[in-house]
Amino acid sequence: MNSHSRFSHLISRNLKWLRLFCFLGVFIFLPGSCSLLQETDIFIPVDSGQIPAGLTITGPPLKGIEVHVRGPKSIIRTLSDLKIWYVLDLSGVKVGINSIPIKKDRITLPEGVLIVSINPTFLTVRIANKTKKKLPVIISFSGKPAAGFIVAGATAKPLSVILQGPENILGPMDKVLTKPIDIKGLAESFKKEVVLNLAEDLEIISPSGIILAEVSIEENIVTKKFNNIQVEGKNSPFMYSIMPPTINIEVKGPVNIIEKLHKNKGIEVYVDLKGLKHGVYVRRAAITLPVKITLIGAKPELFTVKISAENKS
Repeated sequence: MNSHSRFSHLISRNLKWLRLFCFLGVFIFLPGSCSLLQETDIFIPVDSGQIPAGLTITGPPLKGIEVHVRGPKSIIRTLSDLKIWYVLDLSGVKVGINSIPIKKDRITLPEGVLIVSINPTFLTVRIANKTKKKLPVIISFSGKPAAGFIVAGATAKPLSVILQGPENILGPMDKVLTKPIDIKGLAESFKKEVVLNLAEDLEIISPSGIILAEVSIEENIVTKKFNNIQVEGKNSPFMYSIMPPTINIEVKGPVNIIEKLHKNKGIEVYVDLKGLKHGVYVRRAAITLPVKITLIGAKPELFTVKISAENKS
């Protein structure tokens, strides 16, 4: 082969490689050639996993972690549909504050998706001893009953429950309250199912189910003294005098009625003089009161009545 032929062959072979390199270069630098890969952030919820026996997590609930990933666009688009959880490794935790590192190998992602970064790189977990305790249930209220009425009693069924939770929270507790029951404007007793007002870290062990509150609302019964009530005479045609002329009494009954007694002249005190002629008599006074009002005491109990022979006319 002469020199001209060898030169032509060399140029032909080099042109093939040149075309190949040009093709690869165009492919690499074509706009959108990198669009086959995509980066994004995904939020992964945290599962507390298996906690050693006798211990429990306390404090604010655990938040998730933010993971920056890179992978094929077709797979990245499907990540939001996957239920990905990060399970904490709590095997070595102790009572107190623990910093648990976030490990890449505990994050399961589809093949081809790489983790670029994780935020945060560790989670702070507060661990406490787990305990159980039996506590009485107390019914709590909001608002006030109708005017003149009070809560006469409130009973929870069951009377007590067994709770489980962190020792630092459950230990100091001596009772457990229900969620407040609204009694604004109520004037009669009722029964209502309620739930306990528990901290997030506490749970009911026994009994299961809803608490039944039995609430008794009754009229507010009070006692009150009325002094210097005029004592009248009845059923006599003659002139008379009564000594002493007034009486002091003490009564008991619903506050709504008692507050109106004296204003509306609901108390009447009198001596029945029917059939008595002129002379001096010792008599008890009759006291009339509204329904629901009870007489507790009266002073004086006896009155001196003087009847003259003179007619009232």
